[in-house]
Parts: sequence; C-alpha cells; structure tokens
Amino acid sequence: MGPLPVLGFREWVVARHGLVSTIEGRPWPAAVMEASCVMGHPAPLDDCTCGIYALDGWPRLGDRRLYEHAAAPLRVVAVALLSGCLVTGLGVLLAMDRNLVAQGLWSTAVAMTLVMLVGLVGVAAADLAISRAPQPYLLGAVVLTGRILRYENGVLRAERARIACLVRPPAVSQVLAARLAEQLGVPCFDWWERKRALRYLSEHGDLWNRGASGGQAVGS
Repeated sequence: MGPLPVLGFREWVVARHGLVSTIEGRPWPAAVMEASCVMGHPAPLDDCTCGIYALDGWPRLGDRRLYEHAAAPLRVVAVALLSGCLVTGLGVLLAMDRNLVAQGLWSTAVAMTLVMLVGLVGVAAADLAISRAPQPYLLGAVVLTGRILRYENGVLRAERARIACLVRPPAVSQVLAARLAEQLGVPCFDWWERKRALRYLSEHGDLWNRGASGGQAVGS
C-alpha cells in the first residue's frame, strides 16, 4: 500500500472554458490531474519548480501564498477609499457651488463644477475597474497523491491531484461557481463555510482511485 493521500488547498482563475492554474496558466479540464515537467523528468523534483501546488491548510483571506486571494482584501480597501473620495468630492462640490452662486459668481461656479466633475468621473471609473476583478477566481480542496514535497511555509508540490470540492470566495458569482462545480462533479462551498467543508472532506476526501490518471499540469 502506498502513502496516504494528503489534503491541500489551492486557487484557480476562471477562464472561458473552465479553471486555469494561477501559476503557469495551464487549464484544469478535469477533476483529476497529473503533473509533468517540460524537462522530461518525473514531477515534482526537488531542484525544479514543476508539480501541482497546494497549501497544507484552509487559506486565510489575503493569504500571500495565493495570487488572487492575496489581492482580495486590497481590492476591498481600494474600493472603499475610492468610494469615500467620490462621496466627499460630491459634497465639497455642492458646498463650493452653493457659496459661489450665493455670491453671484455663476461663471466661476460653472467652471469649478466642470473641472471637479472630470476628476470625479475618473475616480468613479477607477472605483468600477477595481471592484470588477480582471478574472474571477475560485478556491478548492485537492487530494494529493504520489510524490509530495512539503515546505516550511506550508506549500506542497505533488505528482497527482484530484479536486475534492470547490470553495467560492467573497464577491465571486454563486452561479459561476455552481456551474463549474457541476462540470467537475464536485460540491461547492462558500468561503465562510469552513467547518461544513472540512466536515465533508473528512467524510469524502479519500475517495481516490489509485489507478486513475488525468490530464497534464505543469507547474500548476
């Protein structure tokens, strides 16, 4: 009997045709994947970057080891700051216009309004651009088997992986997550349903067909 499977957690960006690795941009067309390396050696290897990547614990919001997830709190802060600037700017504009109109300075009020509106439109555009992430992303739990390398920072690199479930992070469409989970034949949980997801994984996470092999994932 080989070594027991290891449970890991990772993320993917969502492309037109499904999940894509955030590291190498390789597609994950199926729930079961097997790593390979362009150098021709078995993956993963100690002195190479090949293999299927995952974390050894449930990812925190803003976990720096995950590309998209690390930026999520920064997006929230940026949107809040830009929205605050927009509201404050509108308030200042109204107050200034009221004073100028009361003094009979109509031309100055109009010019000031136009200048400030241009700036506020730019702030609003930046706010919308940041609130709409370039690509939605999903988290998930993977069951790792075969050769597995473990690092001190909790990062894992494995030979094979099977997606056990998907996890929908905040601000990602529930419909999109459910559709991808259905395509892969796995359940989907919301990010805050940590206990429920871990309970499911403890009961169903080791349903690995050791004779199965999947597609190829290089440096995923």
